[in-house]
Amino acid sequence: MKDIVDDREVLRDSNLRDALRNATSGPHQRLDVELSRLDLADDQDRRAFCMVQRRGFSRLAEACGWDAAEATTALRDTLEALDDDLGSAPASGPGLDLPLHRDAVAYLMLGSQLGTAVLRRRLPEPPLRGFFALTGDRGAWRAFCQRLATQPVDGPEAQRVLRDAIRAFSIFEHEARALLSALADGAL
Repeated sequence: MKDIVDDREVLRDSNLRDALRNATSGPHQRLDVELSRLDLADDQDRRAFCMVQRRGFSRLAEACGWDAAEATTALRDTLEALDDDLGSAPASGPGLDLPLHRDAVAYLMLGSQLGTAVLRRRLPEPPLRGFFALTGDRGAWRAFCQRLATQPVDGPEAQRVLRDAIRAFSIFEHEARALLSALADGAL
């Protein structure tokens, strides 16, 4: 099987930020397709969306040891807001996911804030609190993008970031499929 970091499309990128965008475009699109099955104007679907977010970000937080580079504060704030929406989550046990590079988690966390801003417009009323009321940290996103724009795409650390970002999207896709399946079965 061909490794993503051997893909000519990714290798032609001159920096890690561009390579991340290209390497994760497929996984990102698959996740968007799964989540687009939810109607955010519907209370039950919006709750399910928030459950996917909490499950995914909780797993990512554990896998990066709560160190998500420029996104560490945003990660904590997001999980707190999701607890506000859904009620407190039970304390998690030891993480079962392999460790993820902090930059891979930061890419998903900070990028998701941009996506959430777009999704917020689909809500029937502007949220006053919780996940959809969070505003993205544009300063952290800018700093993250500037830092990664100076990092070359070759080398073992860059390859790990690319692989881990793909794995992080897979974690979210798994959580979305599991939750949507439970929703369809009436288990939620």
